[in-house]
Amino acid sequence: MLMESRPRLTQATCEPVVAGTVIDQNGVAIATQLPGERPLTLYLDKTEIVTLMTLGCMPEALVLGYLRNQRLVENLRDIASIQVDWEVGAAAITTVYGDAGQRCEDLLRRRTVTAGCGQGTQFGDQLERLVSLPPLEKGAAKLARSTLFALIEQVRSLDTIYKRSGAVHGCVLADVTHGARVLHHVEDIGRHNAVDSISGLMWMEHAAGADKVFYTTGRLTSEMVIKVVEMGIPILISRSGTTEMGLEVARRCGVTLIGRARNERFLVFNGAERMDFQG
Repeated sequence: MLMESRPRLTQATCEPVVAGTVIDQNGVAIATQLPGERPLTLYLDKTEIVTLMTLGCMPEALVLGYLRNQRLVENLRDIASIQVDWEVGAAAITTVYGDAGQRCEDLLRRRTVTAGCGQGTQFGDQLERLVSLPPLEKGAAKLARSTLFALIEQVRSLDTIYKRSGAVHGCVLADVTHGARVLHHVEDIGRHNAVDSISGLMWMEHAAGADKVFYTTGRLTSEMVIKVVEMGIPILISRSGTTEMGLEVARRCGVTLIGRARNERFLVFNGAERMDFQG
């Protein structure tokens, strides 16, 4: 199998927090930190497709993951470059053939704004396409209870933007084949941005998802389940709960859904066959 070439990328990272001053309960002015929030409008071959609100920590990975998860571009080799310019708040995506914007017009007309922080968007008939495919295989991914607890503890110990400033969500991609090992940790204004950024990083690394697990601080909505299915990841974990539609999509796509994962407790909403409760 030929490896896909990587596009030319800017490195337009932003400082994720800014200094501020607040008044505490005693009327005293104290220094604080606030998450930055910046609009980033995506132009695919000069066609405007969406504006994302983001911290701006890794905008190029965010753009790549968004294109991948929304199926706006099928192959990494089709992307020639991504140029992020914060002065104008824009990301210019250029494809090899220059016609991706025109081909996306039908998808742009059929979009669903999902409920969630930062407001996510799903294009076209993505859900119908996913549920018509065979469920994710039950092969490589098997999660021991002790490994899940170790992963949660690792996430808690990370030096996070949330601890400094609050008001953000975080996502983690982990390898649990030999204990818990965090591969990527991304925080952003919305959980969908964080998961898209990790998807973009996986795409550039040509990393498979079948032997990975995904952790998010946000609730397990249908959008979150759809995104891990697009990445081929069979186990999705959250410290929060799930929605009815999130659970339904997980059942139809074969995703193990674990919620309320904190303080050595968790609930398996779907896919308990991937869990080792004695390990």
